[in-house]
Amino acid sequence: MTGPVEISRESWEYRLVAAVVAVVDQRVGGTAAAPRTRWNGRVLVDTDPDFLGAVDDDGNLWVSDGNILEPLRKARDLDRSLTGGEVLEIRDAIATLTHEAVHLLAESGDGSAPDAHPFDAAAEADNEGRTEHWTLVNLDGVIHDVFPHAGLEAVAAEVLAETSIDAYPAYTPAARDLDQALAERSGLTSTEVTQKLILADDTQRWNVAVDLVIDERLVKPGLMPEAQRSEVRKQLIAPIHAALSGLEAVEADESLGDDARSAAATEAARTAIAGLDTELDKIERKYQAEQKQSSELSRLRGLTDAQAPASGAPKWSTDRAPSEQATKGLPRRQHRGQQTDRPQSPGRSS
Repeated sequence: MTGPVEISRESWEYRLVAAVVAVVDQRVGGTAAAPRTRWNGRVLVDTDPDFLGAVDDDGNLWVSDGNILEPLRKARDLDRSLTGGEVLEIRDAIATLTHEAVHLLAESGDGSAPDAHPFDAAAEADNEGRTEHWTLVNLDGVIHDVFPHAGLEAVAAEVLAETSIDAYPAYTPAARDLDQALAERSGLTSTEVTQKLILADDTQRWNVAVDLVIDERLVKPGLMPEAQRSEVRKQLIAPIHAALSGLEAVEADESLGDDARSAAATEAARTAIAGLDTELDKIERKYQAEQKQSSELSRLRGLTDAQAPASGAPKWSTDRAPSEQATKGLPRRQHRGQQTDRPQSPGRSS
C-alpha cells in the first residue's frame, strides 16, 4: 500500500463510511451507547490501484480511493443512467466497505490466553469466508439503510437488483456450510451461529465454534466434566482445522475459476463436518460408557449396602458362616437392590 491519507470527518466520503460501519454494528446488536465495533473513527485512503480495503489492529479502516470511493462519488453526482458495469462496480464497492466493517466487529485476541489458537491459513479461510457470507446475506439491508442518507437514493433500485460478487469463492461456501452444521448440532439458527462467530476474538473463534456443540451434546445431558472441556475442544477442532487448511492454496490458484473454487470449499466443509461428527460420536460413546459403568457400580454398592446388618441386629462373624443350629427357626432374609439405571442420552483484503 502506498500514500495513505486520512480523510476529513467533515467530508461526504467519511460520512458514507461511518454510516456503513454504524449500520453493520446495529445489525449485530450494537448501539450508539454500546457499540460492538472497534473502529476508532479514522478512515485512511490508499491510492494503490491493486488495493481495495482493510482494517488493522489499531481499529483504523483503510479504503481504496479509486476502487471504492470514486465509483460511489460518481454514482452520487451522475446525471444519466448507469451502465451495467457501473452498477456492478457500485455494488461491489459498498460490499467491500461492508466486509471491512464486519472485520471491525472482532478483536484479534490474546495469543497467550488459555486455549488460544494462532491465526493461520485455516483460520484465515474460516474468518474471511464467514465475513463474506455475512456481507452477502446482509448487503441489501445495508444498501437500503445507507443509500437514502448518502445521496445515493437515485441508484439504489438498480444496485439492489444487481447480483453480488463473492470475493472469496474458495472460503465463503465452507464457512456458510460449517455454520449451518454447527447450528443443526447446537439447537441454534445458522444466523445466530454466524453472528456469534464474527463477534468472537480471532484467537478464540475455534473454541467458540465447538463450544456450541459441546454445550448442547455433552454438557446439557450431563456427560462431560467441565474440567475436560479444553481436551475435548482440541479433539473437535482438529478435523475442522485440517479440512480448511488447504483452502488458501485453492483461493490463490489463478488457474481455477470461481466454480471450481466454490466446489473445493463445499468439499472442505463436508470433510470438516464428517470429521466433527466422527469425533463427537466417539466422545459421546466414551462418556456414556463411563456413565453406565458408574451407574452399575452404584447399583452394586446399593446391593452391598442392602445386605449389611441393620443397627442393633445380630452380627455374624466375618470369618465363618453361622451354624445350622444357630439359624434354625429364624425367618429367611431376602434382599433386593432397587437401584434404577439413570436414563442415557444418546476478494476482500483484510
